[in-house]
Amino acid sequence: MLQVLKNSVTFEQFLSEYSHNPRYELADGELIDMEPTGPHEAVGGKLATQLGITITAAQLPWVIPRTCLIRPFAETATARRPDIVVLTQVASYLVEVDHW
Repeated sequence: MLQVLKNSVTFEQFLSEYSHNPRYELADGELIDMEPTGPHEAVGGKLATQLGITITAAQLPWVIPRTCLIRPFAETATARRPDIVVLTQVASYLVEVDHW
């Protein structure tokens, strides 16, 4: 279930106030209260497990973070928390994420 709260929030405000709270996303300046269901979480977990097994077996330099924020476009006030995302693993990955 998604509930849109009627607050206009900038990307910077979102990072300051909600970046460490996995319950919220930002879509075009609107704060979205995320409430994933049990079946939703189960499917995401199973998919991430299978992807992780495949990535490990193929020895690919990829990582599946448990949580992260994705900003799809720099010009919009949007920050998404994907259910599953596969990223290229680089040495500065954790440093870059922490600086958000």
